[in-house]
Amino acid sequence: MRHENREDPVLETLVITANHHDIKVNLHLTVDGVLVSGTIISAKEYLMECGKRFEKNEDDEAKLLSQKFYEASKGAGDHKAAAYIHLKNVQIKGNQVPPSSYWRCRIEDVSGFVIGN
Repeated sequence: MRHENREDPVLETLVITANHHDIKVNLHLTVDGVLVSGTIISAKEYLMECGKRFEKNEDDEAKLLSQKFYEASKGAGDHKAAAYIHLKNVQIKGNQVPPSSYWRCRIEDVSGFVIGN
């Protein structure tokens, strides 16, 4: 059963700080009973990395998509609130994820977290 206003103010503060000051903190998150580990990054860095991945593709649609990610990165995370958390070097317990994976999740879907290695 989902509850209204499930966001964790401490986790939201970590996300806002990462967005504004580009800090890197290792986190272990519980999302729907699954352990997700990685390093928190800013929304801007996440969007820039998504743009780079599509930029490598030769077709016009991928280049347009890359451009859209780059445009979205301008001003990303400038808000005083945060709805999403972004991680890099993600590991998901029980699943194989490429080591350079980037991950995005709604903060309200995180049920618990641990800071550190």
